[in-house]
Amino acid sequence: MKPNSILFFSSLICVVAILSTMPAQARLRGDRPGGTTDRSGTYQNRFGSGTFNQSINRSPGSTTGSTSWTNANGGQGSHTSDNTWNKSTGTGTHESSTTYANGKTSSSQGDLTKTGTGDYSYSGTHTGTNGNVTDVSKSVTNANGVKTVDNTYTNTATGKTSTVDKTITNANGSKQVDTTATGPNGKTVTSDQTFTKDSNGYTQTGTVTGPNGGVSTDNRNVSYTQNSNGTITRTMDGSVTGPNGNTTPIGNTETYTKTFTPNPTPTTPTNN
Repeated sequence: MKPNSILFFSSLICVVAILSTMPAQARLRGDRPGGTTDRSGTYQNRFGSGTFNQSINRSPGSTTGSTSWTNANGGQGSHTSDNTWNKSTGTGTHESSTTYANGKTSSSQGDLTKTGTGDYSYSGTHTGTNGNVTDVSKSVTNANGVKTVDNTYTNTATGKTSTVDKTITNANGSKQVDTTATGPNGKTVTSDQTFTKDSNGYTQTGTVTGPNGGVSTDNRNVSYTQNSNGTITRTMDGSVTGPNGNTTPIGNTETYTKTFTPNPTPTTPTNN
C-alpha cells in the first residue's frame, strides 16, 4: 500500500494523467516529423503483467493515437486519442476514450486556445468510469524559463471543486516540478520532485507532504536499454518511504520494439 498522502495526491490528480494526451502546441505545430510510431511488447509491474500495442500518427495539425493491452488473465483494455491544432487560428481540440478490462469506460473532450507565445488555455469535460462528469479547465503560461500549469476540476453533480497547480523549472539537464493539489474539502497535498537526466535515462527524487503535515519521500530510476535482438527495455525501480518510516519498493518494466514510418512525401503532378 502507498502512504496515505501519496494515495490522496494520486487520486486527486488522476484526471491529469488521463488528460496527458491533450494537445500541447509543440506536439502539433510540426516540431516532430510526420509519420507513425508503433510500439509493441510486454509489461510487468506490481499490479500484474501483460502485452501492449501502441500506434501514434502525427501529421500537420493532427495527432491521433491508439493503445491496446491484454493482462495476464486475458482482460483487455484500450485507449484512443484525437488531437487537432490550427496554427493560423491558434485553436485546437482534444478527444480521448479509455476502455478498461472490467468493461468500464472513461472519456474526455475539450478545446484548446493559444493565449500567448508558449501559453494556452484548455476547457473541457471528463467523464469517469462511474458516469460522473467533471468540468476541466487548464491554463499554461511560460515566463523566464518557468512553466506554470493551473488545473481546476469541478464535479458537475455536486459543484465541488479541486485544483492542481504546478510549476516546472528546467535547468541544464534537470527539471524541478512543484505541485500543489487541493481537494474539495480544502485539504492540501504538495509534491516537490527533481528529475535529472543521466546516460541512459533519468532519476527522480522528491517528497510528498500530506494534508496533516506528514512527509513521504520517493525516488525512482528510469533507464532504457537497447537489447541485442533490437528490442528496448524500459526499467523503473525505486521506493516510497512513508511518514511512519515504512518503505515500499516500486517498479515496472517494459520490453518492446519501436518503429517509425514517415508520412509519404507529397508529389507534384506533372503535365504530360
